[in-house]
Amino acid sequence: MKTQYILTFLWLLMATVALADSPPVAERGSGLSLSADVSPAEPDALQLAVEIWPLVGTARLKVLFWEVYDSQLFTPSGSWQGEAPYQLSLRYLRDIPASKLVEETDKAWRQQGRSHPKQNEWLEQLNAMWPDIARGDNLVFALNAKGQSAFWFNGRPIGGIEDRDFGALFGGIWLDQDSPRPELRKQLVGLN
Repeated sequence: MKTQYILTFLWLLMATVALADSPPVAERGSGLSLSADVSPAEPDALQLAVEIWPLVGTARLKVLFWEVYDSQLFTPSGSWQGEAPYQLSLRYLRDIPASKLVEETDKAWRQQGRSHPKQNEWLEQLNAMWPDIARGDNLVFALNAKGQSAFWFNGRPIGGIEDRDFGALFGGIWLDQDSPRPELRKQLVGLN
């Protein structure tokens, strides 16, 4: 009985310390609910889960002689099922202005033959949401099973685009069969 009280006390103490140390969740941009009350291990949650979900694969993007970013794909199961939920983490190896990231997003969609009536609007929203990137920065994109998406910059939520069509098109740059970078895709989805 005494042991049970001690274990309960220790559990409560650890929970209190963990809650006190957890950073507040801030929202910026889209009005998406990035609630801290939902477990990030749940597939429908829009919470950063790269520390909880298993890694599917990793890949480094190199363009000519330049290393651009290291990418990692995470899913609740640790394997690629061909659809959401997933989280894609990009750790940048060089400085890149936000406008260049938006330009590269548009370029990738054009290479894939993607066209959507709201595409220009999405690009404008991304340009307003994304910060300029410095070497070592981390940008994470999450897409849940409901088609909702969100972004985190260096572990902090920065918003998302509230259009269910956006998430699949954006994630498809890396994960669709017609990805502009097929070798990178193979590594990310664990085919190598």
